[in-house]
Amino acid sequence: MKECCKKYLNEQFGDDAEAVNAIYAEYVSSVGAKTAEADAALAASEWDTLDKVAHTVKGNSLAAGDQQMADAAIALRGAAKSQDRGQAAQLIADMKALAELL
Repeated sequence: MKECCKKYLNEQFGDDAEAVNAIYAEYVSSVGAKTAEADAALAASEWDTLDKVAHTVKGNSLAAGDQQMADAAIALRGAAKSQDRGQAAQLIADMKALAELL
């Protein structure tokens, strides 16, 4: 478990290991699914969908205490809004790399 997430979730849930582990597992799963959705949205030039996916990742990341992933998702929202394909592709790759550290 990523240390920042462990610390944050323990603070939120009073060191309830079962709750922390369940929430973290759901977070990890959601990031994997959402990065795949982001890839598909980018491939189809569905900029609104890409923005919504990035928004969801941002919220989930903040809820799990993962500021690094949240920052990447915030940047991806900007790339989606400006329809910057190159930046969006790089940010999705960055998010996937961060997801591998979870």
